[in-house]
Amino acid sequence: MEIEIKPAKLFYYDFKELYEFRDTLFFLTWKDIKIKYKQAALGFLWAILQPALMMSVFIVFRKVIFIWTGESDVPYPLFVLSGILFWNLFSGAVTQSSNSIVNHAHIIKKIYFPRVFFPVSAVLVSLFDFFMGLIVYIPVMIYYKEYPSFWTIAILPACIVLTILVAMGVGSFFSALNVKYRDVKYIIPFAIQLLFFISPVFYSHSFITNKYLMLFYYVNPITGILELIRFGLFGMPINVYGLIISCGSILLSFITGMLFFRRFETTFADIA
Repeated sequence: MEIEIKPAKLFYYDFKELYEFRDTLFFLTWKDIKIKYKQAALGFLWAILQPALMMSVFIVFRKVIFIWTGESDVPYPLFVLSGILFWNLFSGAVTQSSNSIVNHAHIIKKIYFPRVFFPVSAVLVSLFDFFMGLIVYIPVMIYYKEYPSFWTIAILPACIVLTILVAMGVGSFFSALNVKYRDVKYIIPFAIQLLFFISPVFYSHSFITNKYLMLFYYVNPITGILELIRFGLFGMPINVYGLIISCGSILLSFITGMLFFRRFETTFADIA
């Protein structure tokens, strides 16, 4: 007798089932972390070296070309590093989760557990890299004597959650789409690279004065996240209306991505 496992409803996630399979999520995440660094000579050090090297590149780059960082006197290494850490969290989570279903096709066809665990584990791996990257930020912060304030402690977790939500939504959407259209694995790196340059990772967008262009700019959820974290870290000015637009974009991305994933997850075993 064959038993076909189907999800319940499109708008329904069985959180009890997710909790029951929590050990599976843990081992899936830990497996992905070990595989990512197993054959690397420097191992986990790459998670620390990557943001440090990117920061160094932009510091040198700024000595050659003028980069606008607003009217703040924030040390540029801290400014750019705050952007790099959150950008790496987003881009790494989206890239890895977009390929998560295809990369685990052999598991999908053999055993059952909530399929959403694949993009979730990819996001958690990037979150691990994020916290490793904080090891770079702390000594730079101490060197420039820019110590965390109450706002930093309060806003940092919120920014991490917002980044995870948008990465989870976008990654889940493309992970489901990638099962049917393998072009996605070529589109994602290009799209991520393009988004990097239109996101205020290494520069400040405060020089934009056109209200219509500013509206478009805040539709990019990363803009609001980076502005919020820099408000918490350095007290830089924040556009409340822009932040609301970015948060709306984050929420829309998350809901759309999760519903799209839910809609097509029953077909993964057939075409993965």
